[in-house]
Amino acid sequence: MTSLVPSPPRHTRPSASRAPGLLFSAVLALLLLVPARAATPEPGLLARWRFSPEWKQGTDLKAMTGGPGIRLTGPMRFTADPPPGRLELAGTEPDLVIAPDASRAMLPAEDFTIEVWVRVDEPVASGGIVGLLNDDGEPPIGWRLGHRDRQFTFVLGMPGLRQPVELTAPSPFDLRRWYQLAATRSGTDLRLWINGVPVATAVVPEGRLHYPPETPFEVGVRRRDTEVARLRGALHEISLFQRALTPDELGERSRRRLPAFPEPAPPAQLLRFAYGPFADWRDRHTVLVTWETDTPMPTRFELENAGTARFEVGSEVPVKRHEALLTGLQRDREYHYRINAPDASGIPVRSRRYLLDTSFHYALPEFPPSAGASPDAGGVSADAEWILDQTGIRDGYCLVVGAVDGRLAAALAAQSHLQVVVVDPSADRIARVRRELSASGAYGVRVSAQVIPGDSLPFGELFANLIVSEAALATGEPPPLPAAELHRVLRPQGGTLLVGSRAPRETAWKAWREAAANVASLDQPRPGWVAIRRDPLPGAGEWSHQYGSADNTSTSLDELVDGDLRVAWWGNPGPRPMPDRGNRNPAPLSVGGRLFIQGDRILFGLDAYNGTILWSLFAPEVRRANVTRDCSNMAAAGDRLYVAHGRWCLALDGQSGERVQRFAVTGDGTEARHDWGYVAAVAGHLVGSRQLRDANYLGDDGEWYEDFDTQQTSRVTSDQIFSTDPVGGARRWTHSGGAILNSTITIADGMVLFLESRDPAAVAQAGARLPHERLTDQVLVALDLETGKPLWEKSHDFGACEFMTYLVYSQGTAVVTGTDQNKNFHTFAFAAPSPGRTGGDDLDSAIPGRLLWADAHKEDKGHHSGHLQHPLVIDDVFYSDQRAFDLRSGRLLRTDLPERRGCGVMSASRRAVFFRHYFHGVWDLASDRRSQFSGIRTGCWLGLIPAGGLLLAPESSAGCSCTHAIQTSVGFLPRAMSRR
Repeated sequence: MTSLVPSPPRHTRPSASRAPGLLFSAVLALLLLVPARAATPEPGLLARWRFSPEWKQGTDLKAMTGGPGIRLTGPMRFTADPPPGRLELAGTEPDLVIAPDASRAMLPAEDFTIEVWVRVDEPVASGGIVGLLNDDGEPPIGWRLGHRDRQFTFVLGMPGLRQPVELTAPSPFDLRRWYQLAATRSGTDLRLWINGVPVATAVVPEGRLHYPPETPFEVGVRRRDTEVARLRGALHEISLFQRALTPDELGERSRRRLPAFPEPAPPAQLLRFAYGPFADWRDRHTVLVTWETDTPMPTRFELENAGTARFEVGSEVPVKRHEALLTGLQRDREYHYRINAPDASGIPVRSRRYLLDTSFHYALPEFPPSAGASPDAGGVSADAEWILDQTGIRDGYCLVVGAVDGRLAAALAAQSHLQVVVVDPSADRIARVRRELSASGAYGVRVSAQVIPGDSLPFGELFANLIVSEAALATGEPPPLPAAELHRVLRPQGGTLLVGSRAPRETAWKAWREAAANVASLDQPRPGWVAIRRDPLPGAGEWSHQYGSADNTSTSLDELVDGDLRVAWWGNPGPRPMPDRGNRNPAPLSVGGRLFIQGDRILFGLDAYNGTILWSLFAPEVRRANVTRDCSNMAAAGDRLYVAHGRWCLALDGQSGERVQRFAVTGDGTEARHDWGYVAAVAGHLVGSRQLRDANYLGDDGEWYEDFDTQQTSRVTSDQIFSTDPVGGARRWTHSGGAILNSTITIADGMVLFLESRDPAAVAQAGARLPHERLTDQVLVALDLETGKPLWEKSHDFGACEFMTYLVYSQGTAVVTGTDQNKNFHTFAFAAPSPGRTGGDDLDSAIPGRLLWADAHKEDKGHHSGHLQHPLVIDDVFYSDQRAFDLRSGRLLRTDLPERRGCGVMSASRRAVFFRHYFHGVWDLASDRRSQFSGIRTGCWLGLIPAGGLLLAPESSAGCSCTHAIQTSVGFLPRAMSRR
């Protein structure tokens, strides 16, 4: 099937270059949309649990209906790829306990239905699926749904029965096939059902059910004495009713749902990509998906629409670079896609199931410049084109000061992605603008117009990317507002005021220019025009790496952001594209007046000063979680965002999101065993590390990474750290020799510092995810950033850092901190003078690697994740847990840091500290004032970043069940910078 795809208009935002290869074109409008089934109450439903990733929170599986939740212990794998969402069970762990005893469970008293959607892969002699039964007790009471070998069973014990009643299906079930398995009791009638059909019946006594008081209500296991038999297969859903469902009800449930479950098939092999996939917007209804394979092969692109219709296209032509052009996409729809490769020996080879959600297209609607507009008298369209080309500004907000008829606003909107606001003191002129723009379809969508009497604007500071004047262009008079007022609302770091005329009235312009010159430096791009390009705010900081900068101090040292803030902007992205907050996800970044956010396999670039979403990129193989035991996969410098993506580091243009360059972790990128781990962009160096493929955490199973468990606390390590030229891509230097702890890599003052284990067993597995007890013989290493040559190293016993290990650097001091199993903090500070420098008169500080001080104390925070807190350094003060220390001496300065509930960590400007308490928390250092923005909270790691004179708080609380109603991204401005 083919479709005609028009060329994008001239002003379409650039995207990745089209690679030669296979072109798929799917007209998605042909896919039928099936309306969602309305949720209706189900009579008698006590509880329902669905074993799907979205219902897992930490160590609990939340109940969909009723309760309680299921307590999960041990390693587990939740997945929805391919559907349905399920818990895969290997017959070993985990333990799944609905309630430790009957008194804490919601259990039926007489009639009941227990329904399970289950798949058994390997039979056991006598296995349990769900229930609580003491079948070896006197008397045997309770019930259990299970199986014996390949026959499903239901066992019921009641007072008066010497032996439990056991129903057994007469026919064996198929391995690896999904079944609706149910048991019902109605009075004396007991039945076992498979796929809506009764397969066994029995008569039981009337009366109430009794349950063993000390037997747990468990899932996926049968216990008898010391014997434990666990389910080997998968669970999708369990429903418990306090009534017997009728045959019609069970049959209808089976007929309706069974088609959604796959037929038995060999487990698929995972299709590994050399690069991608990426989904780039072409317009609101069109997406180009691209991917590369290591060898030429045919692939087939399979699209799924809202879990119903499927559409598959492909070709037998073997190529390395592949494309699928998706047209006719409908707005606000969830599509899923998968890429399939040729089967190998009958075993399917396919990619993961990826999400494509068209709700995340945030670009403004297009409109033709001539539709309903007045004739272009005077060449206003050409003037608009010159303004846009001269300033290079095509995104964000444009303020048109002084109106005539709105033609300039229409032309600017038509040739850019700007949201245009027209202001004028005359109600008649504004009315004319509204009439003209309503005819074009732009008014209220791309352009608005307001009457603004007087010399002040009713807008907040720093929001306008571009300021122009239609009145000045037409009349030759200067703008009707003072230059100082326009400068107030002009965005820093490139925001531009450009006003003028072909025939300016010099007398009037002279006074306006003189006033403007008192505000900012003026430029004259051509005769009759005045330009002001606003510089960065003096004292503004940046947040370029996970913990502020590559020194890991969690501070931007921004001198403007204090503890007295007001909302500057709020809006998208909201919670829908974000990963669960408990995964401890990478922090947002902000450099150059832009804000970069990593969602759930989608990247966003925003204007930090007004919240405009500049671009979004679906990159489903970009994911990093549990940065507590790893490092972030992003860094920013200048106009670029660097993102680790499999074996590559991508360089994205910060303004457009275009992929402009890629750097291989090894050689030319054809070696597939290793991934790019650490990412930093410092002093003209792109610093990276090499780790084994799939070593990083993904957080797909709702993990909180809070408990002391090898599956949560193992460190992601690298076997190499290196520097690459970010311009030419050449490798400058490489260091190897130990297992480098990614969470400790720190760069500052011309040094690269990190801990590496030199234990032979750890070295042999360097680059893998390793348990802390294997990472012995740790050494603090300092390399020269320019050459990669060792400067010095220090061996020390860091064995007490069992939960996690961090390293921060400031003022010639490197500090290692972590906690042990008993939640005691352990901190070690070492002298770390930079190359060519000494510690002055302080001998201890002059000797590299000298231990300056150490501290150990019980965790103070007293709330969950208090033992995982990342430290913070502001100037010469080291903050950790609830304590502040002198950085150089270790002297305890205070133990009364603000109370901080929950699992977030601190960040700081030079003047204030930010954290999660119940809500967004603020601690002003000068006044010692603590405050909160009620009703809004950050996520479970670092989500509040002070940068560019703002406190930026992208939405990161997705998945939270706390009572925080507002889930939105926010930019806060210091009140001292506001006139209000």
